[in-house]
Amino acid sequence: MPTDSTRTGDTATVADAPWIGPAFLTGLPLLGAGLGWGLTFIAEWITGLAWFPFQGLIERFTDLSPTLQLIVGIGVGLIAGLVLAFFVIHEMLTITVGRDRIDLKRGDYERGADRADVRGVFVQDKRVVVLGHRRQELANVEFDLDRDKLAAALRRHGYAWLPDGDPYAAEYRRWVPGADGLPQGANAVLKARQHALEKSNGDDLRELLDELDGLGVVVHDKDKKQYWRLADPA
Repeated sequence: MPTDSTRTGDTATVADAPWIGPAFLTGLPLLGAGLGWGLTFIAEWITGLAWFPFQGLIERFTDLSPTLQLIVGIGVGLIAGLVLAFFVIHEMLTITVGRDRIDLKRGDYERGADRADVRGVFVQDKRVVVLGHRRQELANVEFDLDRDKLAAALRRHGYAWLPDGDPYAAEYRRWVPGADGLPQGANAVLKARQHALEKSNGDDLRELLDELDGLGVVVHDKDKKQYWRLADPA
């Protein structure tokens, strides 16, 4: 999506273009209303598809008068589209780069780091990572903005931009139960996290990742597998 980079005083904000949010708030409810309107024409046909989910709701819908079907279909579509639009906007990434601090926010994920603690920033595998001096990751979140605008904002405020990606990429090893070289307790946390990864439990994944960070272990996920390396001791 188009990316906007704005400066206010001593800060620069890298985010989606300002028109993206209103476009979602307008377009998705209209799309939902259109789908709801279309449902009135195919509801009877859907009831003949045994495999189609929500058959009970569809049958109740077909019991309504044509006028009520139209009102209900469009109304539900509008509301569903609006809910989806708010969710999409909530999940948009915003990176605020200041002279003394960098902050990242995407949905419920919020991380910040003082400039003195930041070794550099890079984007790799569609994720932006703020790297600390102990080779630990101070922030790591999905990235879909313009990396050139992010690089310019970082350089303008004195942060190191790492254009070649993760300088420690070669150090990662795939985790297997009982892996050698890990700090005490890390294998148990990685085992629990593997279970959360397979279940796509985002809350547990974040909580367990924080525990691993406290143990000095950096973890990346790929295809439901965990790859790890060590950070330097505090």
